[in-house]
Amino acid sequence: MKSLMSEGERLRRSILQREFPTSRLTAELRSSATSYARRRASEGAPQSAIAEELGVSVVSVGRWLRDEAGADFLSVRVVPDAFEARRQFEVVTPRGLRVVGLDIDALCALLERLG
Repeated sequence: MKSLMSEGERLRRSILQREFPTSRLTAELRSSATSYARRRASEGAPQSAIAEELGVSVVSVGRWLRDEAGADFLSVRVVPDAFEARRQFEVVTPRGLRVVGLDIDALCALLERLG
């Protein structure tokens, strides 16, 4: 924890050395700050504490954590479920028409035809 806190202090000093408080962080500094924030969050530290340690806003910390969480994408393949395809629906239109017992394909065809 001691080395992590000294890392936080070092990052805070680097962040505070920007020419203007609203200037963007360099890519390297942002990467370091994001890594630090992720480690602290995994330890259970609240975003407000991480923001205070780094001298940035809670919004920035939240954005860094969110951006990093969504950075890795996995490819997925949707496989239709035979049970779901046979499932029957009940729909009530805004005009009060009630349709019961159609599967999704028949329901879509009916709604398209009704306009």
